[in-house]
Amino acid sequence: MITFDIHGCKNLTSLPKELGNLTSLTTFDISWYEKLTSLPKELGNLISLTIFDIKECRNLTSLPKELDNLTSLTIFDI
Repeated sequence: MITFDIHGCKNLTSLPKELGNLTSLTTFDISWYEKLTSLPKELGNLISLTIFDIKECRNLTSLPKELDNLTSLTIFDI
């Protein structure tokens, strides 16, 4: 299991597109970032992802269509 879990960045408003290069990532947790307004479309490259947790990101109003590529997802918590 390879996990990306970020905490304590209260002013986080966006994520770098380079996160899409972490194709072996299985868990992605960026919950509780109320200032996060967008996700990079490159997250659709995370083909090994099984858990994607973005709950309580209240300013995130849309998701990139490329997330449809995440066919290994078993948990998608928004």
